[in-house]
Amino acid sequence: MRTMETYVCRVDTPDGPTDYITLIAPEIVFSQGLTGEAIIGALLRPLEPGETITPDLFARNKMFVEFLHDVIARHAPMQRGCIEEASRLQEGWIYIIDRRTPTPDGAVPPEDILGAFQVSDGIVVPQSYQSNPNHQILSDKGFFQLNTGLQKCLLDELAKNSSS
Repeated sequence: MRTMETYVCRVDTPDGPTDYITLIAPEIVFSQGLTGEAIIGALLRPLEPGETITPDLFARNKMFVEFLHDVIARHAPMQRGCIEEASRLQEGWIYIIDRRTPTPDGAVPPEDILGAFQVSDGIVVPQSYQSNPNHQILSDKGFFQLNTGLQKCLLDELAKNSSS
């Protein structure tokens, strides 16, 4: 699975230049604009040469976080892996795990759990998704990573919103 690529786009705002982090390629941003839900967050200050983005330099965008969880809530129950896991589990909860976690099959740190769906009688309960308020969009392990299916759904919806 390919990791999602993030981009830094500098935008002149009334308060001065701001560096926004997005999943949208700069050439698309500068030709079509940047919607609020496409901004993962902003840098609190410009990066020094060779410096990487770290949690202490980053402010997440609540609008993006809500958009991300909306995409997960609508699309994850239709993903093959989720359907298979619900069938196997029969009752309980399916957790959506951030793919950056080092222990996907073991004890997953709270910041690497995106959310959960309730399962009943082997199917995902409609509208049961609960986002995890402890999930970190950016941790010391990098930006969040979705499985291939959800990643495609997120990028498709961001592209659709950028072109409308």
